Amino acid sequence: MKPVHLVPAGVVLLALGTIAGVAQFTAPAAPGQGHPALAPQQVAVTSAARACPPVPGGGSGTVAFLAGSPGAPPSGPGQAELAPLPPAGAAVRALSPIRAAGPGALSMLATPATQSAGQQAATVLSGWSVTASGTMAQAMEAEEATSTGLASVRCGEPGSDIWFVGPGQQGGAAHVQLDLMNVDALPASVDVSIVTDAGAVQAGGDTGITVPPHETVTESLSSMAAGASVAAIEVRTSIGRVAADISESSHGGTPSWLPSAAMPSTQLVIPGVPPSGSTAGLYIVVPGSANAKVSVLALTAQGRYRPFGTQAVDLPADSASYVPLTPLGGTAALELTANVPVTAGVLVPGSGLGAFTAATAPISEQAVVAGNTTGSGLSATVVLSAPAGPARVRLTEVAATAGAASSQVVTVPAGHTLTVPATLPRGAKHGSAFAIVITPLAGSGPLYAARVETQGQNTVASIIPAMSAPTTITLPPAHGSYDAISP
Repeated sequence: MKPVHLVPAGVVLLALGTIAGVAQFTAPAAPGQGHPALAPQQVAVTSAARACPPVPGGGSGTVAFLAGSPGAPPSGPGQAELAPLPPAGAAVRALSPIRAAGPGALSMLATPATQSAGQQAATVLSGWSVTASGTMAQAMEAEEATSTGLASVRCGEPGSDIWFVGPGQQGGAAHVQLDLMNVDALPASVDVSIVTDAGAVQAGGDTGITVPPHETVTESLSSMAAGASVAAIEVRTSIGRVAADISESSHGGTPSWLPSAAMPSTQLVIPGVPPSGSTAGLYIVVPGSANAKVSVLALTAQGRYRPFGTQAVDLPADSASYVPLTPLGGTAALELTANVPVTAGVLVPGSGLGAFTAATAPISEQAVVAGNTTGSGLSATVVLSAPAGPARVRLTEVAATAGAASSQVVTVPAGHTLTVPATLPRGAKHGSAFAIVITPLAGSGPLYAARVETQGQNTVASIIPAMSAPTTITLPPAHGSYDAISP
């Protein structure tokens, strides 16, 4: 063999050797002999986005907003603002973004009504984006609230698959409205599907809904929920992502908001189920092709209790069901265990259709409920549930008044629910709004929580299931690879 025939192979080996040398300096070493395994990396949250639905009737509104850890010194610059998400394709009068206060401070931000352009201006349904960067993105939470500061619905994160479950038209929801909000710079394509107590509903025109960038699309789902006692609604995107909200109302009644429910799973916890003057209802959807057997366990102040005895609730596949709840002996959480994935929510009778809570994930790092108030017959409580191990929890109330904050640490026994009254911090103006920060301390078991507001003795005015509002995220370790140069 002549030496010249070896030149191409030598060139390839030289190139591979050069790439390998560069990789040693530019990529983390793979774990192996002489190299310790790489650990996940904790990094600060530097960007966050939410979307608030249009105010019912299209008028002006209020957003309760908190970002940054209360009491902690700012770790760097940051900013946050609200910007309108006008109806898709509508010509509207321009509105300037609304700036939020600095980190760790509760802001009650007034959002003006959006007016159509032209000589005969009319009020239109407009959502609002809530975006934050830097320090202001950490522990960010926003809720649509009344003028007194009482949160009615959480401003949701954009996603690609969102579930809701509640009553249908025969269950009292004469009007069902879906709001889709796009906070991104690219359009989103949305498919809406409904599962009722009679099975899946044909979507009709509710597939391929285009939600343009920085705009809102509002759809009526009343016809799809007609004749149904229960309606489970899935909002899924094939392109992009959206934030979604569902409001339901009886004929001429005040709309009630359905909180988004956790993704279907074989293990669920629904926090914050208070007692009420009449029977509460459990709504469960079985989205798959197999029948479900669901066991329900109530976590009460006295411990675990099975409201349906040891018998599992049998539910048909590809359908949604209503199960009346017997009194649970006080405020509780519901733990559901199923043989197939399900998701669920609870309706507690109150003003309008009532107040809803839904299955959530356990709190990671901390959760924030920004819109709370007391006075004029209203009282606020934090409902804490620990289904597995005990949990030590720090509760911090923060008012809009500078420096007005209070804090306490409580312990939730394993398998129990603890109800803690929430009070206005000392130094805050009487009747003003305040935020609640819920922080499970190191070593605590999984914690689920909700804020419940009651009017008078037993009228439930609002339930906000607590969702994680992290200040950091975990990045998985990265390893060097030669896959890109494999033949």
